[in-house]
Amino acid sequence: MFKSTFGFMINDNIQIDIHHRRIIKLHMDESRKPYALNVSVIAVKDVNMILLAYLLENGSESPVKRDDILKDVWDNRNLKSSSQILWAALKALKKDLMLVGLNPDFITSERGALYRVNAHNIQGLYVDANQKLVS
Repeated sequence: MFKSTFGFMINDNIQIDIHHRRIIKLHMDESRKPYALNVSVIAVKDVNMILLAYLLENGSESPVKRDDILKDVWDNRNLKSSSQILWAALKALKKDLMLVGLNPDFITSERGALYRVNAHNIQGLYVDANQKLVS
């Protein structure tokens, strides 16, 4: 899963680096010099990054079923899954996402059974056969 996917760009200023498990926010500070760049980097636990990548890949167009998330993120990796484990992972992930400026409702659930990602723009970033980054 995600072998050719490097990561994602969210709203043109937040980069998700799947393989290095980082969330990176780039912000141009226009009140200072024209080239002032603020960078925030958050390291994310492995399973939380897999969950985030899964939701970005599958949950931006339509909601994803809880059972599909548990199967694809946990069960297929021989990890223990449960609604409580998913809830705890989502809580930690939302906390990390808020640190880079995303709203608490970036990931939403409908009665704990369907999950969706809410963003203006999500773009996949891929690595081609020559290990070059393409979008």
